[in-house]
Amino acid sequence: MADFIQSLDPSKLVLVGTGLSFITSAFVAPAYNLPIFLFGVYAQEATEAIQSLKAFTFLLAASMFYDVIWFFRNSPSWFIRLVLILLLILKIPTTFAYVTALQQRGAQFSGLGIRGNDLSGATGE
Repeated sequence: MADFIQSLDPSKLVLVGTGLSFITSAFVAPAYNLPIFLFGVYAQEATEAIQSLKAFTFLLAASMFYDVIWFFRNSPSWFIRLVLILLLILKIPTTFAYVTALQQRGAQFSGLGIRGNDLSGATGE
């Protein structure tokens, strides 16, 4: 699984997400998807922008929960619903790809207690 995520290209994933969000923006769809993905395009282009990549990763992960809530509260047409489901599915590997990219750049998720590749937690020593 880790090899699959490392082989993903985050820039291509965010571009596909931006395109899908743009398609749905003219219809009954969540309004937050396009700005989040546009921010991801910007953050991906800035090579030293670790803080921006962190913000994009957290926004993308949080938007998955909002998508589920949005689906229960709204009923778009079948085509837009299909595109939104594809977008929701795309957000999962995109989030993991950006977490991996951040770890490769040496970023620390201090708010979550995750340091680099150390996901094992406290050792008691």
